[in-house]
Amino acid sequence: MKRTLLVTIDFPPMFGGVANYWANLCRCMPSDSFVVLAQEYDNSLDFDIKQNYLIYRKNLISNNKWLWPKWLPLLYQTYKLIRSENIKKLVVGHVLPTGTVAYILKKLLRVPYLVSIHGLDIAIAQQNKRKKWLMRKVFSQAEKIITNSNYTKEQLLKLDCCVKDDVVVVYPCPNKTLGKGSEEFKQRVFQNNNLQNKKIILTVGRLVERKGHDKVIEAMPEILEKIPNAVYIIVGQGKQLSDLKTKAEEIQVKDKVLFFTDMMDNELPTFYELADVFIMPSRQLANGDVEGFGIVYLEANIYAKPAIAGKSGGAVEAVEHNLNGLLVDPLNINEISQAIVSVLENQTKAKELGERGRERVIEKFNWEKQAAELVKILS
Repeated sequence: MKRTLLVTIDFPPMFGGVANYWANLCRCMPSDSFVVLAQEYDNSLDFDIKQNYLIYRKNLISNNKWLWPKWLPLLYQTYKLIRSENIKKLVVGHVLPTGTVAYILKKLLRVPYLVSIHGLDIAIAQQNKRKKWLMRKVFSQAEKIITNSNYTKEQLLKLDCCVKDDVVVVYPCPNKTLGKGSEEFKQRVFQNNNLQNKKIILTVGRLVERKGHDKVIEAMPEILEKIPNAVYIIVGQGKQLSDLKTKAEEIQVKDKVLFFTDMMDNELPTFYELADVFIMPSRQLANGDVEGFGIVYLEANIYAKPAIAGKSGGAVEAVEHNLNGLLVDPLNINEISQAIVSVLENQTKAKELGERGRERVIEKFNWEKQAAELVKILS
């Protein structure tokens, strides 16, 4: 593989899907030929010293109100590293602004580049004419474009700004190092929330509109008619927290909807282990915000739990209907409730979906396999 530099704003210890995506791919790349330039954070060193590849940390976006554009430090630091580390190829984590930097440096230094996109960055880039023009320029000179799903690939091709052969899919994968939950923590959650003899419905994810927590809450009255001992557990933080709590109170299911907002990564396994079914009926919003893939469905599958997803965006690639879970209309409350009830009432069906899901993740969605695809692209 040619000596490659990944340039990204999103990288651990920052949280988020893009940061997690690149951290796991980097872990599996050839460490002698893969270098990272990432944004510096107060606790960056805690992450960096545990890695087997070279990471440079710099302040890439300026806070100086007199400096424009704000990404000039990003351009300068990338230029320096290309020269000092003898970089032969660039990978950039977003269309803008890292893609703009790659475009400029290809003109200056003749270093080819690849662009990684995750869905929302395309929607953001189309919000004004300047960004849309820049996006097309970046794609026009890219050697390859890496997408996180076939859905994102198809959305990109609809814009008619690149050719099909230039777009490749490198899937995100679940973090199999989540491991087993703490028995002590599990018992504490179990007892403090009176979960004995309960059927547990679980969602893990940011509390934002497109994830569909609100629709599951709206479905709870129908679910409780059939499954009186059902409880809906929501794990995550976000701006919708207050609205979701209000909704649960208004439709009188407040005591059946439990929120866990300050969970650490090592506490997540407990919730997957406790769950009977996982659901996240994501939907596309009017502004184009959509689930590019949906790694949490596969995380649930690792614990042999069936996953229910909305027929929207890349979620239909993470969940195959009647294989590792079920697909529902994310706006149809009755369809959501029926899907949940059908799994909770049929333990055999739930077990089959969960076991097939686990096998599918092991076979297809593992970081080593996806990193090998990236190495091929970069060679």
